[in-house]
Amino acid sequence: MVARDLLAEVVEVRAHPLPYFTLVLDVAGALAADAGQFVMLETADALEPYLRRAFSIADLAPRGEGVRVELLAKVVGRGTRAMADLAPGARRRLLGPLGRGFTLPDEGPVALVAGGVGSAPLLLLARRLVARGVAFDFHYGGRSALDLARADEFEALANASGGRFLAATEDGSRGFAGRVTAALAAALERGRGYRAAFACGPMPMLAALAALVRAHALPAQAALETEMGCGFGACLGCAVPHVEGRYALCCKDVPVFRLDEVRW
Repeated sequence: MVARDLLAEVVEVRAHPLPYFTLVLDVAGALAADAGQFVMLETADALEPYLRRAFSIADLAPRGEGVRVELLAKVVGRGTRAMADLAPGARRRLLGPLGRGFTLPDEGPVALVAGGVGSAPLLLLARRLVARGVAFDFHYGGRSALDLARADEFEALANASGGRFLAATEDGSRGFAGRVTAALAAALERGRGYRAAFACGPMPMLAALAALVRAHALPAQAALETEMGCGFGACLGCAVPHVEGRYALCCKDVPVFRLDEVRW
């Protein structure tokens, strides 16, 4: 679907354990998206913060003549703080959908691997996989249990698909004690046979995942988290080194890469 600049109205700012929150928006107009695509959201009605912020579409559902959109975010600076402080009824411009989303599998089981707020695009992906009848295990990692925002929803979706929810926390406060890539490695060593992996999270996590899936000859796709100034390829701020010796623009060309496409 061609990206459109649409008016969105804030319905709710749903707080999770800080600094995480879900921004719920009603968008006036048609907006269809693949899991892994993103939007550029105007965060304030003043000069500062000036640039829109890029957010993966966490959830999407028809609502009257428009669409309800959910964005899962973490307060890290002025833009996300302005988002978290929005009141119901506030209106902001939203540009999307942008980028290229995940290529969905026809068969499972597959592994979904999320690091912290990187779980955002995997929520919509999980819903789409349940609808397709594709089983998946959801591997969810964070520093502590407080970093596993909306974990109950991911667990319910994994169970509905016929798969499992597996938490991994670095402090051992929930599930596997260690990094999510180590938890996935343990599952693979135990003989859990995945057809593919789908991921989003911090770049170091994805680099470790790339090495892991390469060792197991496991196809994998990941939505990369990079700084974006414009969202459509003009500013060149989101360049990612490609194995072909060039740079790919995370906003325009992707943001979903095969993990073997990136020079880690």
